[in-house]
Amino acid sequence: MSRRTVFMTILLWVACITFVHAQSSVSLTDSLERARAVDYYYIQARNCLEQSEYDKYYELLEHCHALDPESSTVMYDLSSVYRVMGKDSLAHEFLIRIVEKEPSNQHYNRALLNFYAATGDKKSAVEVCESMLKNTTSKSDIYITLYSLYSELGDNLKAIEVLDKLETLEGRSEEIAINKLKQYMLLQDSVKGIEVIMQLIADNPDDSRFRTLLGDTYNFLGNSAAALEQYNVVLAENEDDTYALMSLSTFYAGSDNDSLYSEYTERMLKSSGLDAATRTNALIGYINYKMPIDSVRVGEFLKEMSELQYDELEIAEVYVQYLMFIKEKQEVIIPLLEKILAIDPEKRAAMLQLLGFAIEREDYEAVVKYADNALMYIPEMLELYFYKGLSLYHLGEKEKSIETYKKGLERRDENSSHEILSVIYTTLGDTYHDLSMIDECIQSYDSALVYNPENLGVLNNYAYYLTLENRELQRALEMSHKTVVAEPENATYLDTYAWVLFTLGRYEEAKAYMDKLLVLEEERDAVVYHHAGDIYAKCGDIEHAVEFWVKAVEKGDDSKLLNRKIKKRKYYKER
Repeated sequence: MSRRTVFMTILLWVACITFVHAQSSVSLTDSLERARAVDYYYIQARNCLEQSEYDKYYELLEHCHALDPESSTVMYDLSSVYRVMGKDSLAHEFLIRIVEKEPSNQHYNRALLNFYAATGDKKSAVEVCESMLKNTTSKSDIYITLYSLYSELGDNLKAIEVLDKLETLEGRSEEIAINKLKQYMLLQDSVKGIEVIMQLIADNPDDSRFRTLLGDTYNFLGNSAAALEQYNVVLAENEDDTYALMSLSTFYAGSDNDSLYSEYTERMLKSSGLDAATRTNALIGYINYKMPIDSVRVGEFLKEMSELQYDELEIAEVYVQYLMFIKEKQEVIIPLLEKILAIDPEKRAAMLQLLGFAIEREDYEAVVKYADNALMYIPEMLELYFYKGLSLYHLGEKEKSIETYKKGLERRDENSSHEILSVIYTTLGDTYHDLSMIDECIQSYDSALVYNPENLGVLNNYAYYLTLENRELQRALEMSHKTVVAEPENATYLDTYAWVLFTLGRYEEAKAYMDKLLVLEEERDAVVYHHAGDIYAKCGDIEHAVEFWVKAVEKGDDSKLLNRKIKKRKYYKER
């Protein structure tokens, strides 16, 4: 080979090496740039998530995925977004991919496991758990999840196998043993089930609960004699053992032995070792069982229970429910309600029941008292302002009544009941009218109709007051007409409609509606008789008009104008 040929060969070789190095450098630079870009956009995405900018978060994640389709972190986040969007198949695909890429990443495995749990795919969830056990030294939580899955699938043998492995890992425990017992009972393997309990007794010789559990198991298996033997062993050591008494209560309830059921249940319910929730549930069960058999004893026993020095609140609440059910007198229930509030002033049911009783007996001072108490804890409850305001009105404190209604209206918001708002504005308008504040009355009635355009009481009163003021008579007629269409036999509405027609000079129409009213109602007040007399007079029937005017006087209308009408036998318009 000539020198020139060798030289050219070397040059070509060097050029090739340089080209390869250049290519590698470009590729490496591009890869680093992509990684930096993914990191940058991913950080931006997480910032958007923290700012609750979910659309931007999703867009940036998709951009990251486009830059690096193999990023496990990005796919993991996207899988969560897809779940929210209802794209379960895409979420599943990404979770499968990241778990296959990083099988030892327990975080990703947990995400896939949660996906299967949420979608109800228990068999696939089992496979994930089994896979996780191969890739971690922290197995306890996985065994617990796996046990639950096998139990839900009804594979009792597999469930027991998992519990055995968990027991080997953590040692014997009450929780594991109880779950084993459950599985053996489902398999109807009473021998193995009893063995589990005997081991619990051996491991915990001073814990009477397990002997009681043995008795419960014998009872479940139909061996009553063996069950009673275990219960009696426990009670021989401690006659107030709560669990044994509870089991005997259940035992005798199942055998319809009322006297022994009552004996053990009452002993159990009076035991200080019982927690409040269990006592409450057992007490309700006792009441339901005994009521058809011996309701007198139920009342006596509840009175005894109410005198105990523990769980006073819970017992009092049950006692009140019972007394309400049998419709006991208020004076018997009220002290218990007050006892409840003395223990817990925020008990809404008790404070509202006291208020309800006061409303029922029309004790207006008590209504104000109980409403004020309730308003300290539930100031947003508009009904409280209504009842307090109405009671103040009946007590003659109309200005305070108005103040109360206004305070209630200040509490209204977009969630407030339109019905109660309309009622409050109605009573506010009525009160303003009593105080001769006509403009305020009309404004309140207008507001009442905004919240309930079909408020018949307001439509009737509004129409009548407009007529008395001789203003907006056509509107008054329209409002009053609505009421008689809705309730054509309502005497009050008929009287108002007849009077509006009369004021408009439509006397014969007014007489027709008044005649309908007079047929409907035997007992009428002075106003109706006075109106009837005026209407008949304008229709030319002065004889009947005078008769009605006289009856109005008999009913208490002793006005000078009315007496003048009778004396002169003539209609005179009120000024």
